Amino acid sequence: MTLRTVDFSGFLHGTEEQRRQVAAELVDCLKSLGFVRLINHEVPEKTIEGLLEQSKRFFTLPTSEKVKIANDPGPHPQRGWSRIGMEQTAKLREENLAEAAGREQYPNKWPESMPDFQPFVQESYQICQRTCFQIISAIELGLGLEAGRLTQCCQPAASEIRLLYYPPTTKNLFDEGLKKRAWPHTDLGIITLLFQDMVGGLEVEDRAAGKPRSFIPVKRVSPNEMIVNTSDSLQRWTNNVIRAGLHQVTAPDAAKLSNGVDMLPARCSSVFFFKAGRDTSVGPLPEFVTEDRPAAFEDMTALEYQQLKTRILHGVEG
Repeated sequence: MTLRTVDFSGFLHGTEEQRRQVAAELVDCLKSLGFVRLINHEVPEKTIEGLLEQSKRFFTLPTSEKVKIANDPGPHPQRGWSRIGMEQTAKLREENLAEAAGREQYPNKWPESMPDFQPFVQESYQICQRTCFQIISAIELGLGLEAGRLTQCCQPAASEIRLLYYPPTTKNLFDEGLKKRAWPHTDLGIITLLFQDMVGGLEVEDRAAGKPRSFIPVKRVSPNEMIVNTSDSLQRWTNNVIRAGLHQVTAPDAAKLSNGVDMLPARCSSVFFFKAGRDTSVGPLPEFVTEDRPAAFEDMTALEYQQLKTRILHGVEG
């Protein structure tokens, strides 16, 4: 199985029939794999490249600069810099990280040595947020739901944007399968937008393989593409009709150094987690609960669910 590509321009600018066709194709991709490669969306290429460049600039700052905006340890919102190893994705099994409280209590931290960083990231956040609402509108149409049924659950949104950096390392750490750049997990929100560099390493679960934990690599193909995956809240709302996409980040192609050591290059990516309003229920919607398909999840708020997952991520019991 390979990751399918959907041209989103037909939904944004097409006739009603074209919109329905794109919506149906999108939902089919998400049902089958939990992932899709989306092109001709409304996130400009300059925004994608800019996020990757800002990520590289920040993570190559001296540690003395990055530590000025370091996150507090434990299950607190990750509003600044996380050191390597702070987030234990191996403990999540099929869940991903989350933040436990609102931005009012834990404001964002910005690097003072990069004055253009904050305005660019904030503008990118708004662009990604708008794009996510467009994608959710397409999913509504593809599922045959009334317009606004899902988008109303996303307001006010509690989305987050993260810039990720995987430092270079030797390949032998990965050869025995004891190390990964990110262990298999699903994301907590509704959908996730991923923008990645050309290095590679992202792998998504191949559900058609007939065996558990079989993954296929997903590399960047075109400059304006984004990878979209479904996340836990959408799986819960649809009562497993659309399941969250399981994925991991492992070793890309290695480069052999002059001393014979195989070295893995650094990898940068930017991730936008589109998340439900904190007081919104993430229990199954009535449209997806029937006698033949009873509710598979208990009712709880998005905040309660993310607090639960955050405790797992950071190794906090209770």
